[in-house]
Amino acid sequence: MAASSVSQADPTSFNFNVAHVATIQAGLLELASRLNFSVGREIDDLEEYDAAYLQLGDGFPFYLSKYKSRPSNATEVFFASRLNDWEARLEEICSALGIKSSELLWKNVAYTKTP
Repeated sequence: MAASSVSQADPTSFNFNVAHVATIQAGLLELASRLNFSVGREIDDLEEYDAAYLQLGDGFPFYLSKYKSRPSNATEVFFASRLNDWEARLEEICSALGIKSSELLWKNVAYTKTP
């Protein structure tokens, strides 16, 4: 599989249901520095977190987040819920980020059931 590029996406374009797909073994700020994308600070009902809204070369949107309480090398991957080819998309994202699929800390095996 050829490596795909990653570019910044507009956070307001994420107006669809998303699912936590995986947790990768990589630091979000290190990825941002290496791949030249920006990271913003957000807060939800749990706590403060860093987030980067991105897209693959074909326009497929996803975002990465890192809660302050999580280990620095644990970055969460989110994208649209209920995709049939979600594992292939996760592989493309990992490839674009320079992450090996063996570096997944967690993978959502119930992804297709996630609303």
